[in-house]
Amino acid sequence: MFIQPNDNWQWHYDAQDDRLMLDLSDRMIFATEYKGRQLVPCSFTTQPFCVDDAALYYQLMDKIAELNWSTPHQVQLVLNAIAVSRFYKPLMPQSWFFNEQHAQCALETGTLVCMQTAHGKGEFMVIEAGEQASVCLNLTEDLILTTSKILPRFGVIKVMNNRMQLRVAPAAQYRQVS
Repeated sequence: MFIQPNDNWQWHYDAQDDRLMLDLSDRMIFATEYKGRQLVPCSFTTQPFCVDDAALYYQLMDKIAELNWSTPHQVQLVLNAIAVSRFYKPLMPQSWFFNEQHAQCALETGTLVCMQTAHGKGEFMVIEAGEQASVCLNLTEDLILTTSKILPRFGVIKVMNNRMQLRVAPAAQYRQVS
């Protein structure tokens, strides 16, 4: 189910659930992954889903087309990414969790990257590209950063750009038919 942004969408903070929410209609509310302690002060007042949000929605939907995710999961990813872009508190880099890469890659909002920890590889979407460090959204289910720290899917982390490499889309699989 691909949903189209419209003028009636509203961001609001739900104190009872301690979550940033997006009202999509009278019968549908999207709950982001983000709690009040992670949000900037303006997120505690109702905000419209603005033209910039809608533009980012379509930009990110185009960027993630290569992911093998269902449409509802793609929408979930994009709405969480917009929430981070607009309402998440600034972060300090936490690059020490990730191995340094030899090649630097050009990053922009929506770029899909991979980063390697001592415990595994994670896929991320760049939410805010900086010259030295970028804010990234984890796309991997429960990425192990250390033996005592896990970054959940849609968790946010800021990392130095020299820890990232561009995600390589899997090649299409073809079956030879005789």
